[in-house]
Amino acid sequence: MTIEQFADKYHARTHKDECGDTYIPGTPWDEQYGHQIYEHSTPGSVGRFAIVLMFPVDGSKSAKWANAKRKLLNAGFTIKQDGDSEGVALFDPEHKAQAKLAMKFAGIRTRQLSPERKAALTAQLAAARAKRAA
Repeated sequence: MTIEQFADKYHARTHKDECGDTYIPGTPWDEQYGHQIYEHSTPGSVGRFAIVLMFPVDGSKSAKWANAKRKLLNAGFTIKQDGDSEGVALFDPEHKAQAKLAMKFAGIRTRQLSPERKAALTAQLAAARAKRAA
């Protein structure tokens, strides 16, 4: 599964970083820092995704990262990087429970529209484009 397929499956938005790599952005807590999910491709971790969790530091360590790490380990994630207030955990994108937990921890909002709402928005967009063209 690719990151684009994962994003389609869970109705998430993707972005590209300055290198052109695709990722799913999560909740930012600063202009520069935030959580995200990306394809982790190194020897030995083919087909795995990574979740990056970066928390603000309150003192010397972040209890948020320690708590998140414990829950991720209990769910079968593999910790790849373990910092004081941030870390990277690997997971299997095909494992539904792990995927949903990763989305929850990263604060990734899903966008799922009903067919009626999608049709209404499509009609509204078409009308706005027609008005702009005229």
